[in-house]
Amino acid sequence: MCKYTISCPNPASQFILIQLEIKAHSSQTIELQLPAWRAGRYQLANYAQYVRSFQIKNQNQENIQFQKLSKDCWTFQSEKNHTYLVEYEFFCARMDAGGAWVDEEQVYLNFINCCFEVKSLAQNPFELEVNLPSFQKIVCTIPKNQEGKWIAENFQMLVDSTLLASNNVQHWSYESTGSVFHIWIQGAIHFDIKAFLYNFQKFTDTQIRDFGEFPESEYHFIFQLLPYKHYHGVEHQKGTVITLGPATDLVEELKMEDLLGVGSHELYHAWNVCRIRPKELLPYDFSKETYTQAGWLLEGITTYMGDLYLLKSGVYSLEVFLKQIESTLQREINNLGWKNQNILESSFDLWLDGYQPGIPDRKVNIYTHGSLICFCLDLLLIEGGSSFPQVMKLAWQQFGKPRKGYSQSEFWNLILSQTSKPEVFKTFYEHYISGNEDILAYFSEKISCLGIDYVQRPNPDHLAGKLGILTHDHKIVKVHPDSPAFDKLMIGDQISFEESVSHIEVKVERTNGNRFECTFESTERYFPQINLAIAEETDIRKKWMN
Repeated sequence: MCKYTISCPNPASQFILIQLEIKAHSSQTIELQLPAWRAGRYQLANYAQYVRSFQIKNQNQENIQFQKLSKDCWTFQSEKNHTYLVEYEFFCARMDAGGAWVDEEQVYLNFINCCFEVKSLAQNPFELEVNLPSFQKIVCTIPKNQEGKWIAENFQMLVDSTLLASNNVQHWSYESTGSVFHIWIQGAIHFDIKAFLYNFQKFTDTQIRDFGEFPESEYHFIFQLLPYKHYHGVEHQKGTVITLGPATDLVEELKMEDLLGVGSHELYHAWNVCRIRPKELLPYDFSKETYTQAGWLLEGITTYMGDLYLLKSGVYSLEVFLKQIESTLQREINNLGWKNQNILESSFDLWLDGYQPGIPDRKVNIYTHGSLICFCLDLLLIEGGSSFPQVMKLAWQQFGKPRKGYSQSEFWNLILSQTSKPEVFKTFYEHYISGNEDILAYFSEKISCLGIDYVQRPNPDHLAGKLGILTHDHKIVKVHPDSPAFDKLMIGDQISFEESVSHIEVKVERTNGNRFECTFESTERYFPQINLAIAEETDIRKKWMN
């Protein structure tokens, strides 16, 4: 068994001290691989950049020579049957749901950031010891054994875990179908905690009802409520970390809806992604990029279902749910990436630019675009007597529970098993998943089966609606490719404009110093605003909401 010991001699420095004990045989080559990325974010993080003062000693406190094989892989040769001590400092200055942070109030770690995989011993248990006497409360999602020690079954469990040491963290809990759900809150609370717990209980109960069971006996919601603007969540098998701020804004209904939304989303991940996972991600290889086309299954499903369960459980009214969908639709209307890349291609390219704006209209967003695909598939399934929740229950039984990875074709065949009209689904797949058709056009018609009207209105921003120009602080950030301005104006142009009844005159100052004026005919055809209006209830809506 390997053992990690974590201490923090000087919180103000934001460095922690990590010691790793490894029992090795004589003449054994030991490779130490620090993760290059983390689960839930398919982007290289290169955590090795936060390591300093790396050294290795034998049990006689003699320095052992080592070498680096790559930017994040170290190796050494054991001389005797010894216990070797790997010691290093790790810089903890990233406060988000997947990061690490240290200050005078807390030590917060996601072990994926800072723990080495011992290549030959990755399947062995890892013990964790925490030496943080300044902090009286320790929250850790690694389970304790009968002796009260934190023991991770293997490296994958270790780096899927979180630690929070604090004197101020507050705790509540609730139960659902025999599992205990812990609520840990670090930060100021400016909302009704009873109402908060009540809502979490409701969507938890409803998600478990539809899956049939919860995979853990205990689950931890760890919240970092921050004094500044922030929004992030990361899933783990035994819990989730959610960072959100400013905390004072949680008195507002809209901000609380954000917190409930990310809570439901991350809980749904306890099944989907944490356990229902494509073959290429089971197990994770954190040493390098792992490419997948399954982004719409990983995050599209979870985005749609996370919000849907807030509706199904009664936490959201239909009006609130539709406001969330309107926001998704607006983001999709402003992005024409579907013309150039389908969602399978955008999933594969997550490692390239999936978490940044990228060049104009190159890609689709696996979260928002994927959620609309799943919404449409759910409606098709309900019309045929099934539903996406039923598909996901089967996915849990066939893939997640037995820890069996799926291929894209296997998951798609699972969907097809729930319909008597496979040709309809085949056409949908060819057009909107592997193809480049406009999902918004399909969605605008399909949602009528719920007794909901898709209403398109002109954008009140005249530059956006009449000329297809999106700006920020008077600078162009996007030009619609169908606009006459597309051939004249550039991203980055500083502009002002005057409008008449039929024309818009634009004054331009370009970054190269050129200044000029352009006159364009105005229309009302670009970047429209979408409203979803509730009409008469239908049988499909009743089935969908329940």
